[in-house]
Amino acid sequence: MSSGHLRTTLKRLFSFSNGTVEKQGYSRSFSAPSKTSSLGEPTAVAEPQPEETKRVLIVGLGNYPAPRSRHSVGQFLLHQIAKKHNVELVNKRQCKSHIGSFHYHDYEVYLLKPKRFMNENGKCVHKATEHFRIPPSNVLLLHDELDLPLGKFRVKNGGSANGHNGVSDVHDRLHCSDMKRIRIGIGRPTNKNDVTDWVLGDFTKNERNLLAVMSDALVDLVYQTINIIVTPPVDLHEKLVEKLNQELEAAAPFEVAPVTPSPPSWSPTPDNARLPRHVTSTATSSDTLSTVIMLGALHKGSACVCVCVYVCVISI
Repeated sequence: MSSGHLRTTLKRLFSFSNGTVEKQGYSRSFSAPSKTSSLGEPTAVAEPQPEETKRVLIVGLGNYPAPRSRHSVGQFLLHQIAKKHNVELVNKRQCKSHIGSFHYHDYEVYLLKPKRFMNENGKCVHKATEHFRIPPSNVLLLHDELDLPLGKFRVKNGGSANGHNGVSDVHDRLHCSDMKRIRIGIGRPTNKNDVTDWVLGDFTKNERNLLAVMSDALVDLVYQTINIIVTPPVDLHEKLVEKLNQELEAAAPFEVAPVTPSPPSWSPTPDNARLPRHVTSTATSSDTLSTVIMLGALHKGSACVCVCVYVCVISI
């Protein structure tokens, strides 16, 4: 092949313009070399924001087969966000999850509900970040927290999983811990040996009522956290999260009146209490007497004998 023909072929395959490499319809931005000032110090070169940073992924961690358990409270919050924006979570086979999306300012926000057990949620998050090209720093995890009482919640800016299997699996799959997290308190059981049963157990009726009361505040907290995620530079995020947590700490915990059992429809009175055990009320005894008289009438006037027998029976 001649050098001229080779040069023409290369021009068709690659086109270099404005810091972009294009190859057979696929484009990818690359960093231009930094300029140097007269003092020898590098100066910043303004670059357009990559399309990937215009997307945010919110993940509700949980046990998919146990949606009512304390361990799946992150998925409860995810459904509240979807409900607020009229978003339908549809099955996405590529990500092994239910997914929906909505626009928040000029950002596309994706909602992800993994269809796996908690310790395998990271697989679904990894597939979603690759499919939608979302960086780990734009991922927000919603999950349960034993060290906070129910009615309290906090924001965490990356860091250790603190023993949470779902968060740990996400860290392992994405090979980093840069994602923001909203920790929703579920409290600890009185007996430390019952932690597993407590986490995997369902919320009580009182606890479900409390979740309903604080759901709007949790959704607002998600919006505030998204604002932090999309606010450059990243170095400020820690201070913004700390300030947000201080406001949450100062706020009063959410409370709901305990559910008291309804009184029984019938409560014994002193008169009823003295009745024989086979007679529960005057209405019952009168009905029985009417039946005895009727049967006696059928036997040609033997009602008097039957009444006497009845009186003897109830007197025993």
